[in-house]
Amino acid sequence: MSKVSIAAPNLMNIINDAGEVYTGGSQEWYTDPWHKKSGCGPVAASNLMWYMMRKINVLPDCPYYSDYLNIMAEMFGFVTPTLKGVNSSAIFVPGILNYASKNNMQLKSHVLEIPKRKSIRPNDDGVKEFISDALKSDSPVAFLNLSNGTVSLLDNWHWVTIIAIDPETMMIDILDYGKMLTLNISEWLKTSMLGGALVYLKEAEQVNENV
Repeated sequence: MSKVSIAAPNLMNIINDAGEVYTGGSQEWYTDPWHKKSGCGPVAASNLMWYMMRKINVLPDCPYYSDYLNIMAEMFGFVTPTLKGVNSSAIFVPGILNYASKNNMQLKSHVLEIPKRKSIRPNDDGVKEFISDALKSDSPVAFLNLSNGTVSLLDNWHWVTIIAIDPETMMIDILDYGKMLTLNISEWLKTSMLGGALVYLKEAEQVNENV
């Protein structure tokens, strides 16, 4: 089985004024110290909206850095970290949906919780199916990791964005700090001490006015 990916990964690109190309955003781009420290949730939300807004041509064709910074700055007011950050989907989801609504986009959220208690977590197949369904519908996945377990590439208490998965190996491509990394989500699922959540968005189905 081949890798499953969002349809146009290049739409995640962001080009700064010096011509440097980033893949997804970075909380390091915030200027406020608290925003830099706590901004991974707003950045993951910004990545999801950046992709969706670009693919439906809400934003210009050229991936301007300034456009992304505007989204990121505004998103902080919707997906707003508490003193513990954005440590649950219950904070993330209402915020990003409110942001979408403000921008005249009616979206529906899909959430898979990964509980702290390992015995009740979804298994590899459940996680693989959830991520694959999202990517096949051309939706990136926001991934909350409260404990990285043995996956050294992940920061603890951190949101990243999934853009591809290999269903056979459970290797995922994630965006973090403006770069793409690859790691094994099965390893994370088995070794994370606190769990987390997976979230993706789809356009709400249009109501048939003739019914």
